[in-house]
Amino acid sequence: MFSEKLITLLQTFSKPELNRFRKYLLSPYLNDQPDATRLFEIINESLRKGTGNVADFDKQRIWQQLFPGIPPDELQLRRLASDLTQLTLQFMVAEARQQDPLSEALDMHQLLGKQELKKHQAGVERQIDKYIDASLGKSSQYYYAQFRKHVQNFNQASKTVSTAGYMDRLLPADHYLECFYIVQKLKFYVGWLHYRGFRATDQVLEVIPGFWEYINGSKFADVPIIRVYQKMIACFTEPEQEEHFRKLVSELEQFANDLPEEDLRECYQTAQNYCALKINQGRTEYYSVFFNLIKDTIQWGILLENGQISEGVFKNTVTIGLRVNEFDWVETFIRDYAPYLPSNIRENARSFNLANLYSHQKKYDKVIELLRDVEYSDIVYALGSKLVLLRTYYESDEYLAMDSLIDSFKIYLRRNKVISKGLKREYNNFLIYLKKLSTLNTSNPQAVEKFKKRLQEMPNIVSKKWLLERIEVRSER
Repeated sequence: MFSEKLITLLQTFSKPELNRFRKYLLSPYLNDQPDATRLFEIINESLRKGTGNVADFDKQRIWQQLFPGIPPDELQLRRLASDLTQLTLQFMVAEARQQDPLSEALDMHQLLGKQELKKHQAGVERQIDKYIDASLGKSSQYYYAQFRKHVQNFNQASKTVSTAGYMDRLLPADHYLECFYIVQKLKFYVGWLHYRGFRATDQVLEVIPGFWEYINGSKFADVPIIRVYQKMIACFTEPEQEEHFRKLVSELEQFANDLPEEDLRECYQTAQNYCALKINQGRTEYYSVFFNLIKDTIQWGILLENGQISEGVFKNTVTIGLRVNEFDWVETFIRDYAPYLPSNIRENARSFNLANLYSHQKKYDKVIELLRDVEYSDIVYALGSKLVLLRTYYESDEYLAMDSLIDSFKIYLRRNKVISKGLKREYNNFLIYLKKLSTLNTSNPQAVEKFKKRLQEMPNIVSKKWLLERIEVRSER
């Protein structure tokens, strides 16, 4: 096998990126190794033909293409692959810099920090201000960029302490440095709170003594992101004080235009996590609050990240919409946003969530049409689709089909080596109780109560709420 490290790196390049990399290698200033260019041409040809798997690259074949008639030298070939790998990484850095003109301008501003180049530096500084105003919003990177600009001005002034305006340069640099540190610290703290909510940990993210009192002062009252992150932290350190959450939502609406997409998205996700916390505590009124927050993310254009919607966000959005009976809205959402799902799971996610919607709408024929003949390769969708289909068969009195699916589902669970024992137990318990429910003698109140009590006491079972609801429906018939 030939240089897995190099091949896997180049496999991430699109065809336009491969074209630009070729131009990069052909520049004598950037690359003075013609053998490295020739090696790239060999790899590039295979990648473009779609035969660029790591295992397909043979050292002997590549050597003969590079140096026909010369005995193989594995050390030389390894060095050449290493050199091309370094050139590839340097190209990636150069590409990233082109996509970040602000960082490039800040570096240039620093390089021009000489008295005789004041006019040049002033021009670059105007560019920096233009980039900051146009692209960042007031994120931690906004304050970092402002600090870098002001600290360079301060460094020049500090060469002569008697310079007029010395303090006018020092104080802004100090302010923006503080803002950057505080915002970044608050973001880390929110991350720690989220982690602590899902994982048991004895590790604590420390803050310096007096930190909370200091940032609560008037000095940072006009820094929107600090105010918003303070409310986020208060929501999860004092979750019983729901006023913190109401203030968070209010400030998100107030300062949405002052926050960049990434920070605004994270803030809304945190607000949604708070709703999920309350829902898990039995506060079902938070479903509608959660739903409104989702609609806000669509309104602000932050539901998509890098042009895609994650599978989890897509599914959660559908689930919350169904919980508040917004069926038409959910159907429109699935139609409009399924194309933005990652291509490898798009059809699975679309068909499963659409079937879930039809199940809630009691359009059982459509559910069966979507799910009956589909075998999902993804475990989560495979389990979920079988669950929805079983419930559909029960609701539509298709007991023969239900019994057949129960039997095949048991075999599927028994043979599958990926599903954990605990999850298998939860699904098997559901199958047992669904079968019992379908034959339950509802004319016998004692049998019904006994069945309900045993189900309520069952700790490991999926879809327990649905089963309990079905008992009530059967009892009323």
